[in-house]
Amino acid sequence: MSYIEKNLMDGEQIIYEARQHWMIYWKPFLLLLIAIGLFAIPTTDVTLIMQICMSLVLLAVAGFWALNIYGGRKYILTNRRLILKRGIVKRQSTDLILRRCEGVSIAQSIFGRMLGYGTVTVSTGEVANEFNLIEHPVEFATHINQQIVNATANQQPDQNRNT
Repeated sequence: MSYIEKNLMDGEQIIYEARQHWMIYWKPFLLLLIAIGLFAIPTTDVTLIMQICMSLVLLAVAGFWALNIYGGRKYILTNRRLILKRGIVKRQSTDLILRRCEGVSIAQSIFGRMLGYGTVTVSTGEVANEFNLIEHPVEFATHINQQIVNATANQQPDQNRNT
């Protein structure tokens, strides 16, 4: 059972799980290519050892960079809230209550449109929360908007009973 499933409220269900696009790894991948490319340079025995050491350093940096970028991130939409969980060793979680959300916007570059990624921003009045490099951002935003509508529609009868 995952962290998110353990921490669901009574009656809360997972609706959608957004994923980050593979483009988040383009810089570590570039370092990996450079590390491999070092072996294409003709060398002597002495410089071969330096090439191996430099490649290992670049591979370590690329690995740590990729791990830091990913960081155990999960973007979960439930029928009541939007949850951002990040961290592998040290965990940090942000919950947005859907009935308090005011708007959802999507930003996509030309490459984002071609490759299917973008930034989804959810505003809660005083704060705007950005979800960067999300796969299928339009689909994610549509699900968020639908759950906001559902949450506010379910809230309406409760407010009428109190008056």
